[in-house]
Amino acid sequence: LSFAVWPSVTKEARQAASLSAEAHASTPPTPPRTPPAAAMSYVDVLEVKCLDNPAKYTDDLRFRITFQCKTKTKEDLDWRITWVGSAKDEQFDQILDEVAVPPDVGVNTFEYVVDAPDPSKIPGSEILGVTVVMVQALYKGKEFLRVGYYVKVDYADEHLREEPPEVERPDVALLERNILETEPRVTRYLIEWDDIGVASMAATPEQATGAAG
Repeated sequence: LSFAVWPSVTKEARQAASLSAEAHASTPPTPPRTPPAAAMSYVDVLEVKCLDNPAKYTDDLRFRITFQCKTKTKEDLDWRITWVGSAKDEQFDQILDEVAVPPDVGVNTFEYVVDAPDPSKIPGSEILGVTVVMVQALYKGKEFLRVGYYVKVDYADEHLREEPPEVERPDVALLERNILETEPRVTRYLIEWDDIGVASMAATPEQATGAAG
């Protein structure tokens, strides 16, 4: 699995969500290099797989997450799915779900199924187009990994895509979403684990090639 680095996710996500789908297919910006003194993370995320994609806008979002726990943690890992509702204002972000997962030492895999975003909480003018969905991993309330995907939302019917109705809010029953799963953007954050004061850091391009961890 090959990941590109998203060095400033929140800001970049909002800028990216306002661009066209074609623009998202271009090469991501080159991130700053991280000093070679790599710090250890207790957890490596090996794969995040989008399931049932593309799908209707109203369908559940489904992800299969595989991670490796290198040592026993004192507390559970928290996983969160966030939908960016607006490229202009983070108040429209929706946390679709957050769940605690007790990790076993070794490789762990689970499927994460969450409800679709509530369209009534998204500005009508920003339901269609490109947005972002994020899979976030936290420990003791601190985010240590974020995997972001661009999502294209459009009418399922080709005729409606070519000639969209002039309405304030599109009928979400007519929409579909397509998560651009081949182009995830990954950011790692420095956190404190249980017994050491350092952990995963923003990955260099070399570190980001291969597994997510």
